[in-house]
Amino acid sequence: MVDLGRRPDTRRNVEILFGEPERQLRSNIRLALRNEKFENVLDVENVGQVRQLLMTRAPDLVIIDAETKGGSVAELIHDVRYGNIGNNPFIPFIVTMWRPTEMLVQGVANSGTDDLLVKPISPQQLVDRIKVLTDNRKPFVVTSDYIGPDRRKDSSRGSDIPLIEVPNTLSAKISGERIDPTKLTALVNRAQNTINDQRLKRNAFQICFLVGLILPALAENRLDDPELEDNLRKVLTISRDTAERMMGTEYEHVSNLCNNMIDVVERLLDNLMSPSTKDVSLLKPVSDAILLGFHPTSDAATMAGEINTALSAYDRRQKKRD
Repeated sequence: MVDLGRRPDTRRNVEILFGEPERQLRSNIRLALRNEKFENVLDVENVGQVRQLLMTRAPDLVIIDAETKGGSVAELIHDVRYGNIGNNPFIPFIVTMWRPTEMLVQGVANSGTDDLLVKPISPQQLVDRIKVLTDNRKPFVVTSDYIGPDRRKDSSRGSDIPLIEVPNTLSAKISGERIDPTKLTALVNRAQNTINDQRLKRNAFQICFLVGLILPALAENRLDDPELEDNLRKVLTISRDTAERMMGTEYEHVSNLCNNMIDVVERLLDNLMSPSTKDVSLLKPVSDAILLGFHPTSDAATMAGEINTALSAYDRRQKKRD
């Protein structure tokens, strides 16, 4: 573990982007960070500026207020995590906020941030959180709609979602390591490939899960149920995402199946009040084939059991809400 107190000299190597809409508070915290030997702090006034800076540089840490103007902070972090901005999707993020409403907290948490601090905050709180990110940053997890640090409160609970260790330049620099750009790029690419592989598998599982919700609605003729259309559109979105991610991977051969699913779902959406029997009958075999395509060594019955377990859990949650 890295002792921030014993290695203050190495803090000078850490590059921090600091976004805070209130000028005086921004100045105060920036000064406090510099007093803690974090001297390479670049403060920014809006989300757009952060986006521009991330296109040309890779800071070791971003600290930003959730209500910074010029765009959505949650969308910013989401775009970083999905590789849409910059060259390092694993930059640590600490998000601060004055008004922790349920909607704001949920949006930020779902974006893939590492930490969230409710204001007012002290400089020591910030240093303590930086220490956590240095010594004990959470590994990343991938689901069909999330890429980011593991958010589970009880990480000891069993889960089939693997934990992925990602590059952490913040920890490396405070440890006194020299960052080799070529080596860092290789580490980032390796972690991205692992995440992409997991995303494909989670997408395939989610497609089967959604089809498991869609078929009963179609069988019961609940054609005007908004959830039916919503689930079909989710299948369409996930199938498109999967097809794009398969290029250049070992699963590229499954692309035809995803394209078939896209075609079937588009036809169903175009004729939702009178769905084709043939298209309805194709949903399950195509989704099953996609799932098995990403799990070639798995038993079909085992995979079906996992889907049924997820559907049963979903049904129980829905009944509790009702």
